[in-house]
Amino acid sequence: MKKLFIIILFVSKASFANDLPELGSHFDNLLTANDEKKITFQILSQVYQSNNVINDSEINNYIERLGRKLSMDGTNEKLSLKFFIVDDPSINAFAMLGGIIGIHTGLIFAANTESELSSVLSHEIAHITQKHLLRLFDSQARNSFKSYLAIAIAILAARSNPQVASGAVVAANAAQVQSALDFTRENEKEADRVGIEILNKSGFDPKGFIDFFRTLDRFNQFSSGAAPSFLRTHPITSDRISDIQDRLKEFQYVQKTSNLDFYLIKAKLKAFLGDKELIVNIFEREINNETSLNQDASLFGLAYAYLRGNDIFKARKTFDLIKNFDSPMFYQLEAIILFNEKKYEETYKVYKKGLEKYANNISLIIGKANFLININQANLAIEFLKKYLDLYSSNYLIYELLAKSYSMLGKKLLEHENLANAFYYKYDIQEAVTQMDLATKANDGNFYEKSRVEFRLNELKREADLLLN
Repeated sequence: MKKLFIIILFVSKASFANDLPELGSHFDNLLTANDEKKITFQILSQVYQSNNVINDSEINNYIERLGRKLSMDGTNEKLSLKFFIVDDPSINAFAMLGGIIGIHTGLIFAANTESELSSVLSHEIAHITQKHLLRLFDSQARNSFKSYLAIAIAILAARSNPQVASGAVVAANAAQVQSALDFTRENEKEADRVGIEILNKSGFDPKGFIDFFRTLDRFNQFSSGAAPSFLRTHPITSDRISDIQDRLKEFQYVQKTSNLDFYLIKAKLKAFLGDKELIVNIFEREINNETSLNQDASLFGLAYAYLRGNDIFKARKTFDLIKNFDSPMFYQLEAIILFNEKKYEETYKVYKKGLEKYANNISLIIGKANFLININQANLAIEFLKKYLDLYSSNYLIYELLAKSYSMLGKKLLEHENLANAFYYKYDIQEAVTQMDLATKANDGNFYEKSRVEFRLNELKREADLLLN
């Protein structure tokens, strides 16, 4: 497995002790805020460095919006959650310290409805709200942060590769690690109970829980490799299913139609993962036989699959068959096709129209800025991106595009300053320090800009000392 999985498999609910914690108990103080920040930082730094993480603003934006809806509408807490998607065909999802939730692409493909996908996210959010993850560290409460991290690394390794992990397990105290790897029915049942409530309060069909279990069962019957990872980290017992069915009787039936974007992100992921010719054949067969979950989504995916193969003519022909244009993702796709057709005026108009209809949509913002850069309009790109800095102050893509624009204009201080910000929001603080240091040494820049980067460099150095030592 690639290095990402030595980090992310750490907390797939594998680490809960035998009794549920009382909320507000000593678990709240088990880790200091700085300890948890260090662990969160180290996990996310690995995430952003990995080639296995999906780096697509539209797909990530959809998952973040869905997670935010579940968090805000479904819980009584102000949660700061971070989501990312792993390119892995296995059906799995996992929650981590710091409110981090990872989703495998296999899980997204397996979910037949948005309520099914949301049921899994609700379950993971419940593990966070019920503070199950902090139980991992309970037996080490009197030890230092480094002891916590040693056990974390051992469990990560054990989840990804038991043979390679044996030395790490021994080093971190094998008995404690094995105890942390044991599941409990109580934790899973409580996450189900709270997750169903989150799902219902957010307007989704609570039956999505059972529907997804049935989906899992079908995968388990017909595939030896797709389902086991989820079943291993989320053991489904008859007792657990019976408990969920009993709880579902308390909720009214909800007729919930999946959002169009749910089908579009599934189609886009499919278009870019796997063999190009095979994917084209699959989409064409779905469309011709009318067997797709959503016909417009299949056309959308097929158009992207043609673009992936540089067949612009077929991409255009397929796109023109789409009937329902009710998503910003269609505007982005049309703009890409127009740009490849070298119709730049029309491309600009599509982005303008899209942003008028879907104001502040991050994917259209990134798309338009890229377009302006590609037609050598760096000044326009900078002016455009600056309008959104306050709204998306922690979005590393905006800073990367600003850095690229300033580089085109030969403005070294501003280029390195924005690169530093991009690395900072990708949790690579060492490279952020390096880039900010280069900004302070640049020969251009006015007095105000030089003072700003020198002040920020000192801030970054202090933060790096806290996070890395």
